[in-house]
Amino acid sequence: MIASTAVRNVARVGSRRSMSTATKSHKYSDVAADLVKTRPPPGHAHTVFEPPFSPPVVAAGVIGVLCTGYGMMYYGMRHQQYKQGYWK
Repeated sequence: MIASTAVRNVARVGSRRSMSTATKSHKYSDVAADLVKTRPPPGHAHTVFEPPFSPPVVAAGVIGVLCTGYGMMYYGMRHQQYKQGYWK
């Protein structure tokens, strides 16, 4: 049984064909000029989030995420309790 599985897997892997016959070489030297144009100037602090942030908006976002997560977990637990008959 193990031998037949191994033979079947080898045959399946051997029969796979790539989607195209073109070479798949992606070189940095081919796109270096385009990438350099998109980079920030030297010395720029490249942070993802840059302050100032609005405290009420941040607080609402954090509270919303926490409440949504708690609500989903509670609903899942409640559903299982009723489904399995622990709660009536």
